[in-house]
Amino acid sequence: MSLKADKPAPETDKEPQAPHPRETYSYVGHDAQEQALADGLQSGRMHHAWLIAGAKGLGKATLAYRFARAALGATRIGPRPLDVDSEDRVARRVAALSHPDLFVLRRGLNERGRPRREITVDDARELGRFFSLAPSEGGMRVAIIDAVDDLNTNSANAILKTLEEPPARSVLLLVCHAPGAILPTIRSRCRRLALRPLSDDQMRILLSEEDRVLLPLARGRPGRVIALKAQGGTALAALIAVGQRSLLQGGAQSVLTELYDKLSGEPFERLAGVLELAEEWTRTAGVEQGGEQWAEAWSALEALRDEAEGLDMDPRHALARAVGILDRAAAARTR
Repeated sequence: MSLKADKPAPETDKEPQAPHPRETYSYVGHDAQEQALADGLQSGRMHHAWLIAGAKGLGKATLAYRFARAALGATRIGPRPLDVDSEDRVARRVAALSHPDLFVLRRGLNERGRPRREITVDDARELGRFFSLAPSEGGMRVAIIDAVDDLNTNSANAILKTLEEPPARSVLLLVCHAPGAILPTIRSRCRRLALRPLSDDQMRILLSEEDRVLLPLARGRPGRVIALKAQGGTALAALIAVGQRSLLQGGAQSVLTELYDKLSGEPFERLAGVLELAEEWTRTAGVEQGGEQWAEAWSALEALRDEAEGLDMDPRHALARAVGILDRAAAARTR
């Protein structure tokens, strides 16, 4: 959905039971990308649109909000170029989504109160209306789309006019998980910042001693640790660690069922967590073992996750289908 900062909104762009990126002030890695944003801001020759790209959980939205706080005038402190005082009035207003010169475009809720699968065209049109106004506080206007991957064809076309005719003193930050899947006309109008997975040493700076057991699963993505921890992942580390080996041996039923039963949260949150882990395992199996069956299994699990979310499918039914997908891939490997 779209929102002006003074409107309450569902948090469709955050991990369940985890802090929102706009409430996160610590940041590790991505030094060059952050410096590029800071340099543009300081020089006064800021590119009007930035595509912040990379896998989920790398800190793309966190970087976007770091820039928003600095661009809107929060007091700078700290060693990093976009560090600001978390107690600053601007920073607090950004955290509360109450700054009039900040606009966020994200998925809204459907009639059943569940997150929509896409950003609607009506919500996307609000972006143009926001940028048609003069800055309320005489400075810059900042808009964040989280994520541009959630735009459908109509809503993507609705933001093109803003990208083609950018207003003065305005910056648009597009969070993007898969740049190759978005419209080329959007990509071509943005300066691209590609975020890469953090090193293990960088991850250790962010993680507590207890959370470091999740390091192999995080694959350089701090947000992945946050998501797993919120769902009880630390306590399940041993089970998660042996999951891939069990799947390769045709043991998907026991692994997926035990994971689902032990994860915390609402049923659909637990299902999404299990399916995402299963997707990661199949992706790793494809890299390490080879074989088209793992790529096909990954695609089938991705489609199942979308279908389960869109149709409110019974989680146990979705798990049974996931087990079938994985067991067929494991059987193909042994033939």
